[in-house]
Amino acid sequence: MEKRWKWCAIGDSFTYLNDHLDETGYRVTKGYLDRILDRIGYLSLNNIGINGSTIADWISQPIPFADIYTVLLGTNDWNAENPLGTQEDFQKRTRGTILGNFAILLDHIRQVNPKARIVVGNPVERADFVYLFDPFNNAQGSYKGKNGIELSVLASQLLEACRLEGITTVDLNRKSGFTQESVIRFKRVKKDGIYQNLPYPEYIGLPFDPGADEYPYPPEAASLTYDGLHPTDRGNQIIADLFADAIETIAEDCSKNKD
Repeated sequence: MEKRWKWCAIGDSFTYLNDHLDETGYRVTKGYLDRILDRIGYLSLNNIGINGSTIADWISQPIPFADIYTVLLGTNDWNAENPLGTQEDFQKRTRGTILGNFAILLDHIRQVNPKARIVVGNPVERADFVYLFDPFNNAQGSYKGKNGIELSVLASQLLEACRLEGITTVDLNRKSGFTQESVIRFKRVKKDGIYQNLPYPEYIGLPFDPGADEYPYPPEAASLTYDGLHPTDRGNQIIADLFADAIETIAEDCSKNKD
């Protein structure tokens, strides 16, 4: 690959944290974006990830010109119980639904560069999230649906909509290995008044008092995530490899077509 590609990364905290490792308490040494750069030398990265963002936040967000865009969003929409919508909402660009908003975002990218390559990933499974620096910032894991929607359903519907428009997709939800058993080794919670390190599903339903209890994810609890949601080095490497596979496939196709 002789030509350098301008790469713009769009996403939520998974993407944002790549450039803000201090906000992981340095439990992460390198994010998934930098790991992609390590593997693919012809990319020049512009990371515009926004911490905590939903898809709706990106509809009016300025998008810089790039040759290739990666998009990783959806987990915050699910947690916020935003309505998923239907494939028809995607086709009609129905604002206010997850699928409709996502289609509008894709149009927004195409307006900047109609010839851009777009690679869309979907959200991975999550355990009970507790923010490392503020335990009052916490959320239920994806072992139970929200607003009647399983996270895996949102993930599959998002990619199905993109495939129908010929957009390259990366099925992180199914291929990354992020499962309830693997995202965290255990959660430290009180059971019968005693702190215990409990694996999934034993910790489900046990109360966590953010104002009084110990932080439930000490370093040794980490597996694919370090706080129930955000990926560790191992988790970031898996995500990076899956995205990199897709980018390299696009590059090979471009070389064959002399594009």
